[in-house]
Amino acid sequence: MWRLPRALLPIYATTLVETLGYTLMIPLLPEIVKQFGASDVMTGSLLSIPALCSMIAAPIWGKLSDRLGRKNIILVAQFLTLAGYLMQALAPSLLWIFISRIISGSGGGALGAVQSYIADVTKEDQRDRAYSLYGAVFGMAFILGPVASGFLIRHGLAVPFFVAAGIELVTILITIFWLPARMQRRSETSIAASFKAANVPGVRLVLIRHFLAIFAIVCFLANLALFLHHLLGTSVSHVGSLLSVAGVIGGLALVFAVTPLAKRLGDRRVAQIGLFISFVAYGALVLVNNLWFFAALLILWAIGSAMVEPTLTALLSVRAKRTERGAIMGVSDSINSVAMILAPAAGSAIVGANARWFGVLPACTVLAAFLMGRYPRAAAKAEEAARVSRAG
Repeated sequence: MWRLPRALLPIYATTLVETLGYTLMIPLLPEIVKQFGASDVMTGSLLSIPALCSMIAAPIWGKLSDRLGRKNIILVAQFLTLAGYLMQALAPSLLWIFISRIISGSGGGALGAVQSYIADVTKEDQRDRAYSLYGAVFGMAFILGPVASGFLIRHGLAVPFFVAAGIELVTILITIFWLPARMQRRSETSIAASFKAANVPGVRLVLIRHFLAIFAIVCFLANLALFLHHLLGTSVSHVGSLLSVAGVIGGLALVFAVTPLAKRLGDRRVAQIGLFISFVAYGALVLVNNLWFFAALLILWAIGSAMVEPTLTALLSVRAKRTERGAIMGVSDSINSVAMILAPAAGSAIVGANARWFGVLPACTVLAAFLMGRYPRAAAKAEEAARVSRAG
């Protein structure tokens, strides 16, 4: 029976909290617009800036973690994130919020070191499951963050960030006392070598599809509150309630549907089903005229998203060569950061122009990911790459 190495527990906690820092902001955007008089595009950039900082900082943190050790770098990043949360909670102006997002985003760049640590502390027969769980935790944060902030905003705009700071402090203590100071092995892979490893056809196909899926999810979640505010005049507390239902549905789907289906049908087919369900949910947003219809689409979206993120991450870990898996996961993190930079601004621009057409862009991206999964030649290359990886 497969068991998690103890060192992975603080790693997953770090992943959850660092990603929460990004997603906590999602339902708060309308309140920020109201309080600071910001435009829709400017508030959308509050989500893009941390991802940009994370993308820039990730290679630096990764190289430093090779030299100074993963634990030291992860702790530095966690303290930066903690400082960012506290600054956001106390922010007197929009400029102060932007600065705090830069600081916390720089801390989030250490997720590449976190992914490398997974490769460091797991055995080969554990690594696929460990990376799959990493993807599940990452996806969970995209639900938990908006749910938590949607409820906590009732007590003030600062409260969600004070709570996040408290959770981050607990995570720092867990890292200090639970995370081993030494690694089983040390990765010295260069950035050029990492991208070369990621350019194998089967791996490249999954990376592109993963990028498109993450782009759609971030575009939708980042602008969900703005969309409902413009179209239906929905309050932040209602957004939190809706997302809490979606979170429960997505979690149940992950446990009781995705895992059994992946064992029976395989990760690729489950990902395809999830992408098609997501396409229907995004496309039908153009028809939304009341909160009940939107709630039904949100449940459909939660099921589809729960089927996509973990299975694509599992596919990536399987198709990567065992000796290059940590490097490829780092490339995946950087590519996903690009999606998290572009998607919020693109979605907020659409909402500002015409909220009713908000779902068209994410629908197109998941449709592209779905069609790429069905393309016979690409699928054949992917399967061949998988066989080579397992033999390597």
